[in-house]
Amino acid sequence: MKISLITPTFNQAEFLPETLASIEAQEDPDLEHIVMDAMSTDATAEILEDYACRTGATIVREADSGQSNAINKGTRLAVGEITGWLNSDDILCPGALAAIRAGFESNPGAAVVYGLGSKMDRSGKLIRTVPFREFSRRDIRTAFQVVQPAMYYRRQAFMNAGELDEGLEYAMDWELLMRLAKQGDVISLDREIARIRYYEETKTSTGGWKRMHEIAMVGRRHNGPLDPNYIAFNIRDFAAKLPGRAPRWVADQVLWRIWGSRPVMVQGWPD
Repeated sequence: MKISLITPTFNQAEFLPETLASIEAQEDPDLEHIVMDAMSTDATAEILEDYACRTGATIVREADSGQSNAINKGTRLAVGEITGWLNSDDILCPGALAAIRAGFESNPGAAVVYGLGSKMDRSGKLIRTVPFREFSRRDIRTAFQVVQPAMYYRRQAFMNAGELDEGLEYAMDWELLMRLAKQGDVISLDREIARIRYYEETKTSTGGWKRMHEIAMVGRRHNGPLDPNYIAFNIRDFAAKLPGRAPRWVADQVLWRIWGSRPVMVQGWPD
């Protein structure tokens, strides 16, 4: 069972060697690796040229309209039955691809297989491991509880679901999983698959209100106007425009009383 791994990149020579080394360390003879470089101007091209000579990876250097567009284009080129993407600042854990392949082979009805993921800082130091959670079709409607680089899916399910929404910048992985879950089973593995890097320049760190608004609109698209993230965003957005700290305190209390411990992604005050 061939796995096609897509790596979108742009000017991330600082992290790219570690990402590529983690892929090489898989020693997977049935891996197709496609790197989509959006015409980087740093040392990326030289790093990738050397990597391709060693591994036979496919390197595509062309402009794109964003991360989702690069991943979609790479997936269309792929030939593997199983696909996923690994950003050029994240890494795979030892034996990750073998575990993912075994998950699909043991679950022929699976559209998605994902495992545990950890968060690391800019230097690669472990921050925390995200706790194992069995997949919940209820919870996925309001929260993405998967570490993205630990998630893989059948290529045909991805195509049938309509690929990544290229209009999304922050929540495309969550929105994709909601659609993929309609294509088949979603299997969770209690095994670390990947580590995702968090630092000041990442989209998650810099997204602020724009990221929260996108999450809210994805929630409304899939769940309607009573979606918890959509309601939470509108309450928080209204409170944030009022003077003083009291409106924010009231908003926190109201939302806790409404949703309690239900997983919701629109939380806190990004400003």
